[in-house]
Amino acid sequence: MCGQNELFVDLHDSFRTKVKFGDGRFVSVTAKGRILIILKNGDHRYIYDVFYVLDMKSNLLSMGQLAEKGYVMHIVENIFSIFYKKGNLVLKTFFLSKNRMFPLDFHMGDFKCLNEIVNNES
Repeated sequence: MCGQNELFVDLHDSFRTKVKFGDGRFVSVTAKGRILIILKNGDHRYIYDVFYVLDMKSNLLSMGQLAEKGYVMHIVENIFSIFYKKGNLVLKTFFLSKNRMFPLDFHMGDFKCLNEIVNNES
């Protein structure tokens, strides 16, 4: 889930649902899309089906959804790692916050739409 619409490569605003948080509150999801990230090795990947929640202050990444998509997660001595199917490291964090969350540091990719017009009279 993400609250920053500028991070989305595309956003489908016809999608609507609600998500229930651990404290029992429901939040409205007003769109769904994909976000481009840059991996540590420079490769680019998309995170698909990211929910857009307007007033989210922090972005949340679902371990369950990652597992469904073939990612493998390891937590050993407060080190959290995510690997893709073939064992490629996607990201690693060495920090467990006070609220028992793992803050992740990865870079969002820049996306550009390019258009070329060629006038050729021949």
